[in-house]
Amino acid sequence: MRRLTAVLVALALTLTGCASEPEPEPTPTPTQTQTATQTPEPEPEPEPVYEIAPLTGVPYLEGENANLALPAVMAKIDNTTYGRPQLALNSADVVYVTRVEIGLTRLLAVWHSRMPEAIGPVRSVRPVDAVIIDPYDGVFVYSGGQAPFKSAAKKTGLVMSDEDTEMNNDTYYREKSRVAPWNLYFEAAKLQELYAQEQPAPEASFEFDAIPTAVSLGTPVLGLGVKYPQMHSEWELGTSKFPWSLAEEAAWLRTQDGTPHLQLGEERVVAKNVVVMEVAHDLSFVDPKYGAIPKAMLENNEGIAHIFSDGYYYQGIWSKGDIEAPILLSTQEGEPLKLAVGNTWIEMMDLPKSKLTVVTPDSQ
Repeated sequence: MRRLTAVLVALALTLTGCASEPEPEPTPTPTQTQTATQTPEPEPEPEPVYEIAPLTGVPYLEGENANLALPAVMAKIDNTTYGRPQLALNSADVVYVTRVEIGLTRLLAVWHSRMPEAIGPVRSVRPVDAVIIDPYDGVFVYSGGQAPFKSAAKKTGLVMSDEDTEMNNDTYYREKSRVAPWNLYFEAAKLQELYAQEQPAPEASFEFDAIPTAVSLGTPVLGLGVKYPQMHSEWELGTSKFPWSLAEEAAWLRTQDGTPHLQLGEERVVAKNVVVMEVAHDLSFVDPKYGAIPKAMLENNEGIAHIFSDGYYYQGIWSKGDIEAPILLSTQEGEPLKLAVGNTWIEMMDLPKSKLTVVTPDSQ
């Protein structure tokens, strides 16, 4: 009995101990009061910053185009049969067609946002050059010329660059495939870097817009022509793939004296804008050999400007203050006139010796 009683007591104690042990707690689940690990939202990417090329209106990502902080390089370029094909005209931001003696024309090209390795053929300075180049600052490249014309150019304070000044800089050369004087070339990119500390980058003069004024206010045209006394510039509407465009865009394709105007490399000369300025010319300077050398009367003057952009034509107004002031374009109401984004050719037509013809769809 004692042994049975002891067994019963031990069993009772065992059962009592099992009943007092706590049950295991269930695995906790996240509640609103618990802090759950969350994936942080990505920070928004910064908006791209663009720099606008002052002479074309083309936008570039900040830091993408080092030329924009450097000076412009300008040059007097031959435009006769012997001087064609010229080098790198399609890289110029602005090209002026200017009247010279014997009814001929010569080009004054301005390179800045797209600086080619070399330019040419470079020819001599003329009386209108100082008035054109002064607002751009930078480097002016030429090959000799009459003393009064060189003196006027030097007074602008720009860097004057010719064979004499560049003799020790290795920045010019004579092209062996051509004969003098149509064989002088300059290394434009080297000049831009060489004089970067002496001259500032150019400031904007013309205004640009994706929808230019000629499109919003003008009429559609197919082409134009400027007949100078001894030369003929023509522009027909076409398309071109510009370096800044993703696809073919409307463009003006150039013809010189009845032949498609090609630059070196067989590439057609093209422009986004063509501006024909009606400008009176001073003929008082007479060379004993070549006769009167015309000078466009731009300073403190204004006149009619025929604007051609993206296949449209609008008649506006050009104006210019003193020699340092840029040429400005405005509407007939006096509002700033907007060009198409891209390069511009300016034909300085001397009246009454030259004539403008506009080709419209109705005239075909």
